[in-house]
Amino acid sequence: MSTIEATVSMMESMPEDARMKVMQYAQKLFVSKKPANPFAAITTEQILRDLDQSENDISEGNYRPMKDVIDEMERQYGFI
Repeated sequence: MSTIEATVSMMESMPEDARMKVMQYAQKLFVSKKPANPFAAITTEQILRDLDQSENDISEGNYRPMKDVIDEMERQYGFI
């Protein structure tokens, strides 16, 4: 399945109100004068701090297996 096919499939499975929110967001991206990237730039130092925190969390057992996360997303959104 291609990315576009997966996207269309996901959109088809969403409730109408959720589809409208996605459409409104996409329209805002096209008329916005700011960059489309919704993420703020971060420094190399912040990335390294985040990685250190992640490594600490993992070593302390504070994580969830990826399968559990994906299963939850599938239940919640129904498109994975």
